Formats: sequence, structure tokens, C-alpha cells
Amino acid sequence: MKEAVQYSETQKPLSLWRNRQFLLLLSGSSISNLTFYLFTLALPIIIYELTTSTLAMGTMRAIEFLPNLLLAIFIGVIVDRFNRKKILLSSVSVQAIALGMIIVILASSHLQLWHLYCLGFILYTASYTFGNAYHTVLPLIVGKAQLASANSVISFSQTTISLVGPALAGVTLLALNYIFGLTITLIGLLCLLLFTCLLKVPEDQTLHAEKKSIFADIKEGWNCLLANKELWHLTIMVLLSNIASAATLAILVFYALDSMKVIESQLGIILSGSAVGGLIAALIAKKITKWIKRGPLFLLSLGLESFGYLLLFLSFDWYWLAIGMFFNGFTGGIINIHYFTLRQETTPNHLLGRVAGTSSMMMKLAVPFSFLSVGALGEVIPVHYIFLGSCLLTILIILYLAKTPVAKMK
Repeated sequence: MKEAVQYSETQKPLSLWRNRQFLLLLSGSSISNLTFYLFTLALPIIIYELTTSTLAMGTMRAIEFLPNLLLAIFIGVIVDRFNRKKILLSSVSVQAIALGMIIVILASSHLQLWHLYCLGFILYTASYTFGNAYHTVLPLIVGKAQLASANSVISFSQTTISLVGPALAGVTLLALNYIFGLTITLIGLLCLLLFTCLLKVPEDQTLHAEKKSIFADIKEGWNCLLANKELWHLTIMVLLSNIASAATLAILVFYALDSMKVIESQLGIILSGSAVGGLIAALIAKKITKWIKRGPLFLLSLGLESFGYLLLFLSFDWYWLAIGMFFNGFTGGIINIHYFTLRQETTPNHLLGRVAGTSSMMMKLAVPFSFLSVGALGEVIPVHYIFLGSCLLTILIILYLAKTPVAKMK
């Protein structure tokens, strides 16, 4: 079968909207992401009906993060060692099989909590594997100059789905039972499998180099991340920024309900503020680099993020919370798009899976730490002071980055 053409730096690539491989990847993942909200909404409800236990629901939430925290580096090695298209196909197939088993067991009325824990872990592990491989395939099917635009389009799609997905899932589950809802998620995965089958991925010849031990491969990826000074400092930035963001999200709903006495519709607007900011970020992320270099853009984004946290701290009504969350979503979108683009542009593709796995694991370590520490801190201080803490931490990140090579990036 004829392979798709990998673009050289001197070739003029096709428009993204005429690039069949990009459209296949985007369309398949978008359909799957949208239908996956049915699973995301149904799962905690099913667990609640099985156990009426918040601990069981929290444990399931923790299992969702485990593949990223425990296996990301090893998954990166696998992605770099083997054919990327086969990894995409295998990971989607495993997700579909795991979800199919949940549906069958649920329909037989024999579903137990450990079934969900085990199959959920398998499903989330396969999902992370797909995401890692997706990240490494993108530079192979679009031109280097288009990576920022491609990541912006992907971010726009994901943010739009995050806006409509929960509402659509809620209406669907209200009209149908859980089995039909999960079946729709399964159909979404099968659509992704079909689109992936049609995908043509250029093969990176360096993947066929002599294989080393797993730990030698991990070390090679780690050394590559360390050697890329800009990417390393930005990874530290995202890790610290995630602490501030997770701390804010951990107490935002509590603060809005307990202190602001908001109603459900107002809470929905507050939470939507972040998504609206993310949508605008996706629309302008590529264009904004015409007026400001990438290094100063990271610093400016962090400045706006700290301003958003300050608005949350000083807020005297619910709509100020929505404005603060808008800044949080906007700056997070800008930072993520350009961080992913830089990682894809500056990392040799045969190392990209390992570098992505290593950096992703580092950045996600902040999330459980923040949730645990903020939960305890909120018991001893007024919770809105946590917003001020996030603001001050973000200012410290700016001061840190200003002394690194990131500040002078073009």
C-alpha cells in the first residue's frame, strides 16, 4: 500500500482542510470524544447506584489518572519502538473491548465494583496510549509550519466538545438507559477505529534502529527533554501552573455555592467561562505569534492567568468568578497549544513518544498533590485565599521563566 507523504521543511504543505490524513484523525477523535461523555457521565452514576459510596466514586476518579502517573514513561517507549498506526489501532480496539465487556456485564445484571475498576483502568490506559501516539503522528502528517494551526484546531474541537458534551450526554441518558448510552460511546470508538484504519501514516525509519533496554530508552527520552532547555523550563512552568490551576478548581464550586450562594444556572455560566476562554485561545493562538514572539507570549499568558486568579480572590459577585475563569481558560489554551507545538517541533520524532510521556507524567503529578493539600488547607483558612495563593504562585513562575532561555524564544 502506498504510504502518505511526510512533508519536508522546503515543501509547501496542503491546507489543513485539504489534508485528508489530518481530517481523518481530527474527525475520528472528535466523534469519539463527544460520545465518550456518555461514559464519563454514566460511570459515576452507576458506581453510586452500586455502592452509594463517595469513596468508591473518588477511587474511580483516581484510577483515571493512574496510567498517566504510573505508565506514561513506559507507554512513551512503546510508542517510539513500534509502528504508530498499529499502536493507534490497538489502543482503540482495547478501549472498545473493555467498554463492550462493561456493557455485557451490566446487561447481565452481574456488574460489580471491581469490574469497573479493572476494566476502567484498562480503558484509561489504552486511551492515554492513543493520546500519546496521536501526538507523535501529528508532525508526520502535517507540515512543520502548520503544527501550531493543527494544535489550535484540535484544541478548538476539544473545547467545543467540552461545552456541548456534558449537556448532550445528560439529555441522552435521561431519554435512554445506561446500556444504550454506553453503546453510543462504543459506536463512537468504532467510528474512531474505522477512521484510523483509513489513515496513512508515514513511517519514521529511525523507529527501526537497534532496540535498547526499556530503561536505556527511558533514559534517552529523559536526556532529550533535559537537553532541550526551553522545553525543560516550560515543562517546569506547566507543572507549577497545574498546581495553581488544580488548587483553584478544587475549591471553586465549593466557594461559589457556599460563599456566593449561586444558583445552578449561575454556576454553569461560571464553569463555562473557562471553556469560552479556551475557544477564543484556539482561534487566535497561531495568529497572535505575528505580533508577539513565543517566549514573551508565555510570560504574557502567565501574567493574564495571575490576573484571573486575582479576580477570583477579589470577586464580590458570581459574574466576576466567570470573568476570572475566562482568563484561566484563555491563558491555559494559549500555553497548551504553543507548548505542544514546541514539543513537536523541537523533539526528534523517534523520541517524541518518550519525551511526551516523561513531560506529561511530570505535569500531571501536580494534580493529586493540589487536590489533597488544598482540601486540607481549606479547613483552616478562608477558601478564597487559595485563589490569592494561586495568583502569587503564578507570579513566581513568571519571575522564574524570565531568568531562563524561554524569555528570549522567538
